[in-house]
Amino acid sequence: MLIPTVVAVALGVAPVNQDVQTQVVSGDYSNRIGRYSQSVDRRGTKHINGRDPSGAPYELVIDRNGNVEASVGDHVVRFHVKDQS
Repeated sequence: MLIPTVVAVALGVAPVNQDVQTQVVSGDYSNRIGRYSQSVDRRGTKHINGRDPSGAPYELVIDRNGNVEASVGDHVVRFHVKDQS
């Protein structure tokens, strides 16, 4: 799983059509998402914290099944991610 791409989807910088159930998203978004830190807890849940280029904080939680919950400023975004490889 490419964390920068998942963060880009959560921040809304990756091109995603909300009307389409399943999509392939790829690309290098590392320069558009800002810096982040990543940790994994005992259950295998990934926690990603950072600030976007404008300085707004974000937090993503990705469980072992690929369910993502992202807090981006005052917004909460939920989606499912699956590594295509």
